[in-house]
Amino acid sequence: MDVAKAPASARSVAWGLAVFAALVGGPLAFSLVYAQPPVAKMSVANASGSAAYGLRDPREPDWSTDPNDPFPMPLEFASVKLMEQTAGEAHLKSSGCIVCHQTVGDPHCKPTLRIGCTDCHGGNANCATKESAHVRPRQPHLWPTSANPVRSYTLLNHESPEFIRFVNPGDFRIAHISCGTSGCHPKEVQTNRKQIMSTGCMLWGSAAYNNGTLPVKRAVLGEAYGMNGAPLRLKTWPPPSDEEIEKKGVVPYLDPLPRFEISQPGNVLRIFEPGGRFSPEIGIPERLEEPGRPRTRLSIRGLGTQNRTDPVLVSATKTRLFDPTLNFLGTNDNPGDYRSSGCSACHVVYANDRSPIHSGPFAKFGNRGMSSSTDPAIPKNESGHPIDHKFTNSIPVSQCMVCHVHPGTNVMNSYIGYQWYDEETHAELMYPEKQKNPTSEELIRSMLRNPNESAARGNLSNPAFVNDLVQLNPRMSKQQFGDFHSHGWAFRAVFKKDRVGNLIDHAGKFVGPPTPEKLAAATQWPNEARDFHQQYRFDDPHAARHAESKLNVSRDGTPVHLMDIHMEKGMHCVDCHFS
Repeated sequence: MDVAKAPASARSVAWGLAVFAALVGGPLAFSLVYAQPPVAKMSVANASGSAAYGLRDPREPDWSTDPNDPFPMPLEFASVKLMEQTAGEAHLKSSGCIVCHQTVGDPHCKPTLRIGCTDCHGGNANCATKESAHVRPRQPHLWPTSANPVRSYTLLNHESPEFIRFVNPGDFRIAHISCGTSGCHPKEVQTNRKQIMSTGCMLWGSAAYNNGTLPVKRAVLGEAYGMNGAPLRLKTWPPPSDEEIEKKGVVPYLDPLPRFEISQPGNVLRIFEPGGRFSPEIGIPERLEEPGRPRTRLSIRGLGTQNRTDPVLVSATKTRLFDPTLNFLGTNDNPGDYRSSGCSACHVVYANDRSPIHSGPFAKFGNRGMSSSTDPAIPKNESGHPIDHKFTNSIPVSQCMVCHVHPGTNVMNSYIGYQWYDEETHAELMYPEKQKNPTSEELIRSMLRNPNESAARGNLSNPAFVNDLVQLNPRMSKQQFGDFHSHGWAFRAVFKKDRVGNLIDHAGKFVGPPTPEKLAAATQWPNEARDFHQQYRFDDPHAARHAESKLNVSRDGTPVHLMDIHMEKGMHCVDCHFS
């Protein structure tokens, strides 16, 4: 069936895609690097094996050494087999490093592994000075210390692969050289580069379709970057069948994000539609304009000029910079925003939340993203460092919340029982006594940390105030704050209420006027339940249920903090989702 004979809906989709391709295809053609199947030595017998389906053999990953490949394996690493390395060889790759970085060991914490510092980080272990040992950044002014920089946005796309590997061997741009070598994790590296937490295709797909930017419902846009920072096109290989697309949601490809300046501006969010008699200047209203019938139209210079741009892609791009995918570092500027990129974003824990419910054993390390390592070379009073130079599979909820906090009233917030602060409750504690009128510079600085303009007029513009927001909890009878503040926001606990707004306990009974003590008892209940289950063990399920019923009696008259039952029982996300 050709386009002319297609139904109207199919023709509109085809026409929309043609317009989109014409708008973004040409300008993007010069800047995009498309991912191709790796150039590998594959035997005929192996052609139908795992490598043909994009899955690396853990023992023979066979990464491409072609410099034109998006992820070329440097020739000197192509035949590396770290699992066959001796203890002496590993020590030579760490000898110079541990002169300064004393007490630091292999982050895997497994005595069976014989890995040196430069096997993962690169650099030079056979020298006596820091300047010779460390890899230098291309943008040294943006890396003033060893900590993750604040709001680095797309900085990693402009750094050398050698430096990215040096600061974070788990970054997806270079993980095939460090984590993905023979005998390690090549399959995991290749898989996670294209998973949804890296591509963000759900955000781009829903935002672009729901607001009229693209006429297709399935995701066609996603983020992926090659070793040198170039955006990539991801392709499913071999191409998925119609059944896989329809029933399993497999996408055949994901294209890089178009630049918002050249995108199709017509959608439901914008008033700059075709038509009208003239093009007014920004900020100068037309007093004779009929209400609801704007006279504005496209710029005389065409799409994407003057103020004629697509607000959907502009807003989505800003959101993704503010709340980045695993391709980039966290913003590292508020409690709840500290993390690395790539594999390390999850498996290297940062101090983000002092609640034992959310952080488990990591709660004692605070919420400022500071190191508790015994390494004397790492400052202990500087935010932006991991807790320790160690990997873990015991990832706390507080680490997941760094990304899954957005938007602030659903996703992970409902799991732990928090929502956005309403900007009004207990305002006497959240705003200065005298109205604050910020200068232009103060407004910009505040909105870099917290995009809510109201924060600039309140105490939330003060980082020190936000860091210790939980100190207000003993003074508040209407709400209790959490100890995580991603993007500088405040999150308050959600409590069980009846239909008229009265607090009720687990049995549905009225608990009386709210007090700070009652609300605090509600938020601490999971700690009591955890301590109970750690102290007592039951082989008989009936005995366990009877004991829990007796324990619940202690909750009578206490408000209920509404969180997921799994969280209440002490289960973190990783207890179900880790594979």
